[in-house]
Amino acid sequence: MEKTPSACAMQWSIELEKGLRSKKPGKSIEAILDIGPRLEWWSRESNLHAAEYKLFGLIPGEDKLFANAILLRLADAFKSGDEHMKICIVKIFLSELKQRRQLRSQGRKDEGILSKDKVDSYRELLTRIKIVFDSGNVEERALALVLFGCWAHIAKDSADVRYLILSSLWSMHILEAKASLFAAGCFSELADDFAYVFLEMLGGLLVSSETSRAIRLAGGRAFAKMWCPILLADIAHKTGVKLILESSEEEFSLVMLVSLSEIACKWTPLIPRQVELLSSFLTKDRGLSLQVMALKCLRFILAKGMYHFPANSNVTLKLFGVINQLDFPPALHFDALRALCKILPPNLDTIPCTEILTIFSKFLQVVEVKLQSPVISERVFAIHVLACIFDKLLGILKDAAGGIGSIVSSRMLTFTLDRISQLIKLVVDNPHPDKGTEQEVKSLLFILVDLVGRHQDLCGIVLDKICIVIEHLVGVLNEITSMTNSVSEDHHITELDKENHTSTASRVLIYLSQILITCFEKLDISTGGATEVFNRMEHLVEHVHQCSLLPVYVHLIYDLLLHFHAAYHCMWLEIGEDLGSNRNFRPSRYSSLSHDGSLSQHEILIIDRVKQILVKKDYWLSYKLAKYAACNGAWLVAAYIFGELIPVVQSDICCFWLKSLSHLSELERKFQLFGLTLSGNAAGEIMTADQIENVIGAANKLCSLEESFDASVSGLAFSFQRWFITLRSKVVRTVADVLKLLSMNLLSQDATSTKQIEARILVWHSNSSKGLSSLLQLLAHASSQFMMLVKEFDLLAASFIVMDRKSMKIVSDLGLSCSLLAFSTGLTLRLASFRGKQNCSTYGLETTDEQFHSQLVHDLLRRLGFTDIETSKNLRYLLDFHRSSRSFSTQEFRNEVSTTSVEARDIAKLCKYSVQRLLSLQAILVHENNGISQIPRDALQLLFNIIFSWIQIPFRTPKHFFQLRPPISAELFITNEDGKRIDDTSVLSGFQLPLTLCIQLRNISPDQLSQVSKLYCILHSRTSFQVFSANRDKKVSESSCQAWKSEHMVGLNDKLLHFATGTTERDGLRAMEIAGGTSAVDKFVCFDPNEKGQGFATCLLNVSAFPVGSYQIKWHSCCIDKNGAYWSLMPLNTNQFLTVQESFNSGQSVRVP
Repeated sequence: MEKTPSACAMQWSIELEKGLRSKKPGKSIEAILDIGPRLEWWSRESNLHAAEYKLFGLIPGEDKLFANAILLRLADAFKSGDEHMKICIVKIFLSELKQRRQLRSQGRKDEGILSKDKVDSYRELLTRIKIVFDSGNVEERALALVLFGCWAHIAKDSADVRYLILSSLWSMHILEAKASLFAAGCFSELADDFAYVFLEMLGGLLVSSETSRAIRLAGGRAFAKMWCPILLADIAHKTGVKLILESSEEEFSLVMLVSLSEIACKWTPLIPRQVELLSSFLTKDRGLSLQVMALKCLRFILAKGMYHFPANSNVTLKLFGVINQLDFPPALHFDALRALCKILPPNLDTIPCTEILTIFSKFLQVVEVKLQSPVISERVFAIHVLACIFDKLLGILKDAAGGIGSIVSSRMLTFTLDRISQLIKLVVDNPHPDKGTEQEVKSLLFILVDLVGRHQDLCGIVLDKICIVIEHLVGVLNEITSMTNSVSEDHHITELDKENHTSTASRVLIYLSQILITCFEKLDISTGGATEVFNRMEHLVEHVHQCSLLPVYVHLIYDLLLHFHAAYHCMWLEIGEDLGSNRNFRPSRYSSLSHDGSLSQHEILIIDRVKQILVKKDYWLSYKLAKYAACNGAWLVAAYIFGELIPVVQSDICCFWLKSLSHLSELERKFQLFGLTLSGNAAGEIMTADQIENVIGAANKLCSLEESFDASVSGLAFSFQRWFITLRSKVVRTVADVLKLLSMNLLSQDATSTKQIEARILVWHSNSSKGLSSLLQLLAHASSQFMMLVKEFDLLAASFIVMDRKSMKIVSDLGLSCSLLAFSTGLTLRLASFRGKQNCSTYGLETTDEQFHSQLVHDLLRRLGFTDIETSKNLRYLLDFHRSSRSFSTQEFRNEVSTTSVEARDIAKLCKYSVQRLLSLQAILVHENNGISQIPRDALQLLFNIIFSWIQIPFRTPKHFFQLRPPISAELFITNEDGKRIDDTSVLSGFQLPLTLCIQLRNISPDQLSQVSKLYCILHSRTSFQVFSANRDKKVSESSCQAWKSEHMVGLNDKLLHFATGTTERDGLRAMEIAGGTSAVDKFVCFDPNEKGQGFATCLLNVSAFPVGSYQIKWHSCCIDKNGAYWSLMPLNTNQFLTVQESFNSGQSVRVP
């Protein structure tokens, strides 16, 4: 547990005293410079929580005592030290003042350690500094004045100090006068009565002819401090405007523009006046420096977001005028472009559609001019601004008449892609690579990816144009190959030039592949359209393969690029009513799927390419290609490469890692083949018990390897990987178990094909009430398992804050698919159980039939959201809201990602089919008595169809799977009131246990920590958690590095989620439950994190109902970020213990009132 500043104060005070007393040269200066950052840290965390006193053994008031001691030592050193020491002391307090102002601008009101309520000896401090001012030379008086300004919080009410500052304004010494202006500005921020006096004196000082230029500039800077209250700000702004208009000094005007802009940004009513002033400086008759400064001030006001600029305002017209002035420097154009980027997008929805084309054309011309700039950042930013405006226009023009939206889209994409083509030609034609131009290409492509991601209707256009660009690039490379082979000296190219061409072109082709990926993922077209697109893609891949100049890995990337999407689009694209017979899809020849498990000709070609790379011993490239294959669902390639790399590595951890990847790839490959066998494409193939056991065996093998992995790593290393592998194995096993259950009695029949199996499926079970009851019990268990996996995938997604968006989507989609499987299995159970009259407890579930099925429907409904209105409507119809909605909470994770990936669209289509079919079966059950005998068979047949279709959906690993950094986690320290570890204390029977808590975040960067607003923790214990000393250490070691395997983690997270998001009654932050003879206690605690990721709290744990014995305390924590999103935190130390003793024993306790 890291110490806080207050806990370190005594040590800091001792070290400062030693340093100041040291005779060693430079030691005293070193001690002063060391204490500076410590004081800044202390000012940021100057308020102590009661828990800190107990955890660190502090005495109340001890922190104030040492703060005063440190400040007095520094004041004494300032009084008695030389000039260098005085300068060092002033520097550390100037730095502290700068920090305090930054915190104040962020809304913090605390004044840190330099406040009167924390500095009891402030009079002594001021007296020591005043002695220096009275007896020192000009430099020392100036330093004393600056220090007075830094200490304005404790000096602002001192009449003597005020007099010294104001009287020094008219000093003949420039250094002293400038220091007094600084101090007066600091006082004006805190004391408005002083500010009025200072403003009047400052006005007279600045208009005086005797005032030097340096004093006028310092006085102009001091104007920025007179902003509170608004009456003072108004007077100061008017005075400043008058001064700037009457001044002929350009440098003074520059300073005043900045100061007046700072005042105006504090109060919204002053902004229009300041904007008018700034626009008056955007004219040719003003100097270039003034125009540049006016633009910077305008951008400063825009960045605050406190004022809405009309699109047709005078400011906007002048900004366009600045950009059109070709004789202006590029920097001025750049600032004007930045300002327009802030003004135009928010105003576009107020402009008539008829004028939009004119504005867009004008802006397009501006960007074309900016693209001639030699500075790459300016060129890229110009395109970025254009993309920002285009993004806004697409939303406005979506339903506009006259096809304006299509015209704008076409012009924008043509402009961007033409620019990309020009740059690619420049890059490839130049034998000496231009990194700047290549970086511009990359930036433009990223902008294009973002636009396509936001606007799905652009995918087809972009896809077509990118294919043309790639074909052109490959054609250029083929020409280079011809020149290389040419015997003519005029066309001959050296090997070095050829290598440069190849290297650059390869990188560009990989950049372009990212666009193709995005377009594929967003493309949602009809079956005929998909065939046309993929014929074009196959032609493109063949075109790339024909280029012998490209390295093997580029050919392989384009094979893998199309694999996943070819597999997806060549599966079913639309699910009709007759899903069971709609299975005649054609696997693409670029898909690494074959019905019988043998390698296709194309697969053999891919493996040959992989071997060429492995022969060159380029293992890192091979690993990256395998990673790319896994992230695109090409499991054959991934399994082969990972398997070949295992003998190469020497580290045990790396070996385990590659084995895990290899086994995962093998499992997914077998699952793919299993799905193809089910599809019925291979004549004569049937679903046998051996095939199912083969899949289950692969899942069990993966789990056993994961358990070995656990034994080889410590803490939370590879936590996402192990957790993800565990969940995926559970999903595959559960699906295989359900299929095994559905087919276990069919092997003895004369079925020779999958269709025959489907026609006869479960006849025995459907005609036997005893067999049906056993089957339904197992289906209930499977549905419950799927539902638990849904919650675990939710928890997985919420436990890794740094996960990229695409990986978050994949994990979220896996939760959606499990929710669909749970819903389908559960609703099948209900329909097949004779009108659903049996209670779910009959089948081993803990809830009632109504609650269980309502939970399934609610969960699927909230995950689908608004992606499919018709399906959501049907799901609501399935709910009986009068009976279920009051008893079931629909609380959800705030940070769930909307599902827009190809997998999600597949699942959404399957959801639509499933809900429609289940709804029709329910209608038959209710209205058509003649069909009741067929309902169990039809329901089970439907379940088979749904699972079959689910298996066809391609699976790929999230990119985050290959990020091996440990996750952000939390460590909890629990002590009693005396600061002793809870394991070493006890509570008397019948009493509550007072606890002092400290939670510490681990593996979190400062940037990530700055986004955390609150920490929450739940403490949970129950009488069934009783442990004995012999098993105590063993249980801790078993659970310390496998927190996600705890059966209580999901439940604790659910409770904490509801509490942190405000959907649980607080009831004094305590919840008690007594069920089944078991007493349990939940305690919710809230923490405010400091900059080290620590939070402190105290609480009472009500274990008064617990009998004598030792008990585990399980806990879980979470954080809420500044966007309101909920994130779960992995626990580092999972278990704590408490001991309840007989009441005649002594112990720390609080009796229950």
